[in-house]
Amino acid sequence: MKPSYLIRIVDDEPEVCRSLRFMLEVAGFSVQTYLGAESFLSVEETDAVGCLLTDVRMPGMSGLELQHKLKERHSNLPIVFLSAHGDIRMAVEYVQAGAVDFLVKPPEAEALIRVLEKACQMHAERRAVTRDLKRMEEAWAQLTDAERSTAELASKGLPNRQIASVLDVTEDTIRSRRAVIFDKLDVCNAVELSDYLHELESLRKTVTW
Repeated sequence: MKPSYLIRIVDDEPEVCRSLRFMLEVAGFSVQTYLGAESFLSVEETDAVGCLLTDVRMPGMSGLELQHKLKERHSNLPIVFLSAHGDIRMAVEYVQAGAVDFLVKPPEAEALIRVLEKACQMHAERRAVTRDLKRMEEAWAQLTDAERSTAELASKGLPNRQIASVLDVTEDTIRSRRAVIFDKLDVCNAVELSDYLHELESLRKTVTW
C-alpha cells in the first residue's frame, strides 16, 4: 500500500467517518473526512493522488449530486460509493455515471481496500494523462495559425511543393515553417509530427473526466 494515497471520506455520520478512518489508516492510507458533500466542495481540493469515498444518502446534497458537481468542475478524482440502502439498479446507475464501484455498508475491509487501491491507481494514471495533454496542448498553442495549417498537411506526408501550392505560399516559406514547427513541438521529421498529432487527438478523446 502506498501511504501517499489520500482517501477523502464524505459521510454525514461522524461514527462512520471515524470507523472508516481507523480502518484505512491501519491499511496505510492517508485519510481526510468531511461531514457532507457541501463541506467537501467548500474546501479547496488538494492535488494528492487518491480517491473519493462517499455515502449516497446524506442531508442536503446526495452522493450522486456530488458526483455531478465534480463532473462540472472537470475533476479527475475517482469516486467509490457506499450505501446502506443500495440495490443493483442503483449500483448500475452510479457506475454508469462514472463511479469506480458501489459497495454496501458496512463494507468488508479487504474488498474496500482492494477497490480503493484500484481507484487510487486510476487517479495516478488520469493525472499522468492530464499532464501529457497539457504539455502537448501548450506546445501546439505556440504555433501560429499558418504553422498549424502547415503542420497538419506535413503530417500527412505531403511534400513541400504540394503544401506550398495548397497554402499559396513559396516552398522556402514552407521549409522555414517546418523548421519552426519541428523546434516548437520537439519532433525531428514528418513521421514524428504525425505521431504527435495522433497522440494529441487520442489524449483529447481520452480526457473526458
